[in-house]
Amino acid sequence: MVGTRVYVGGLSYRVGERDLDRFFRSYGRLRDIVIKNGFGFVEFDDDRDADDAVYEMNGKELLGGRVTVEKARAAPRMRWPRAPPPRGFHSSRFGMAARTDYRLTVENLSSRVSWQTP
Repeated sequence: MVGTRVYVGGLSYRVGERDLDRFFRSYGRLRDIVIKNGFGFVEFDDDRDADDAVYEMNGKELLGGRVTVEKARAAPRMRWPRAPPPRGFHSSRFGMAARTDYRLTVENLSSRVSWQTP
């Protein structure tokens, strides 16, 4: 239920389910907690509890980091049956790169390195 789900962004990688439970417990009964890399979702039993948590906890500190707390949005609906990808969309050595759900973050590179460097 979207009205009771809360998005929590900016989570430290040290944050666990128990930490989020303690962080939100005073706002009402929690139905579910899901943690991903750097963000998570908390589902409340009651939508008013979720609203109160968003209002009070947005911008608060959790394990050394300031978190963003907002109502979760509904996931986009997939078209079914799914249309085939456009011609030329598949990955090849010199063609267009395939679009996937995975992202890669590379940090601490020298300023002399370009993303185009082989």
